Amino acid sequence: MKAEAGNTKGMDEAAPSLSGKDRPERRKTAVIITAHGEAETTGFTGNFSMTRHTLDHASAVMSIPAPFKLLIAVISGLKNSFRFRKTGYVSPHNEITRMQANGIGEKLGEHCKDEAFSFDVFTAFSVTPPFLEDVIRSTGNYDLRIMLSMSPVESRLTCGSICYLLQELCDGKELAGIKVISPLWKERALMELYLDHIFSCSFGAGSDYAEKPVLVLAFHGTLVADSDGAAPRFQTGARETQAFAESMRKAIIKDARNFYGDVITAYLNHDVGGTWTTPSLEQVLEDLAAQNTGRVSLFAAGFFAEGNETLLRAGEALERSGIGETLFIPCINDADAFLGFLSDRIIAAAKQVVR
Repeated sequence: MKAEAGNTKGMDEAAPSLSGKDRPERRKTAVIITAHGEAETTGFTGNFSMTRHTLDHASAVMSIPAPFKLLIAVISGLKNSFRFRKTGYVSPHNEITRMQANGIGEKLGEHCKDEAFSFDVFTAFSVTPPFLEDVIRSTGNYDLRIMLSMSPVESRLTCGSICYLLQELCDGKELAGIKVISPLWKERALMELYLDHIFSCSFGAGSDYAEKPVLVLAFHGTLVADSDGAAPRFQTGARETQAFAESMRKAIIKDARNFYGDVITAYLNHDVGGTWTTPSLEQVLEDLAAQNTGRVSLFAAGFFAEGNETLLRAGEALERSGIGETLFIPCINDADAFLGFLSDRIIAAAKQVVR
């Protein structure tokens, strides 16, 4: 499915040089920042609900029996609640997404004083409130809507789910005023932001080590075969993720600032639906430890915001690896340059809708 829900509303762009009463009314534009969402509580109910909604989305494209979904949700809710209450951990994912949305709103306000648009920025989540479908319904009175998927790679479960929801909830006239921004992984500007971020957070090149460190790039895993061994019948994003990973790996190696001896791709997988991408992060870290690798940096390149996957799974796997010296490079989160990049994409998308 194409990421773009609609290109034109049949309106000409307003001349930005006009002012005062001669300026056409600005087009009210809702910018909807969409992310997966994670429970913001240590309680059972919130964590159970998050897992249940996650499995509901997954079961739309892969076979997960209803009793199994309920069992997983209950176990996950209990396990997370116990663990989070004990450690005091609460996922920062949704709060970071709100910070991203606020920062984007500020950027849009700074750069669009003379534009033909006024922007209101909303956050929406797939599996926690405010749910994306509710935000889509509540913004139906806007002239334009720009949907920004906070996932670098498109798939049926990321950008694709937005398009399916839009087709379900919006008529043809509404779709003509909507644009979904994706994919971001192909953007050279994002690659440059990632490179600057990685090298600004990395081990110092002048450390007293004969062996060069290794950089592990972690991406969200994808299904490559269903439970019967057949290729998945939906757009998993596997090829796009692999292309993104390889282009990043080559860009890092070629960068003049690079001092890493090797750059390795790894995947954060799940254990439902069939066979997932390889190598897993756990396997990569185990292999590096077995090779007596001295220093390893880990960057979760497949995620724009910190959360359970990056902090608990990836971060703790790195700590448990037994590798001598490790460095966890945080996600890009609400970095100013990243928010500027996203706001530029939003402005360009708004202009495309009204051509």
